[in-house]
Amino acid sequence: MEDREREGSTVQTSHAGPSGTPAADLGVNTAIGRKLKAFYDDVASEPVPDRFLSLLDALDQAEQTSKKSGRE
Repeated sequence: MEDREREGSTVQTSHAGPSGTPAADLGVNTAIGRKLKAFYDDVASEPVPDRFLSLLDALDQAEQTSKKSGRE
């Protein structure tokens, strides 16, 4: 019978994978996933640099200008 252990929302098994090695340790994968998510959340919460905002504004103005000239 399968030997499973619940840890949070992950399941760890003692079965061998296709290559005959132990299956990936889901506890380690979960820890890595949490750290990656924390890093991503930090980066995503940083403010957009002023230079990017001005480039986006210029792009919007150019797009509006091209739409107006296309109508005439």
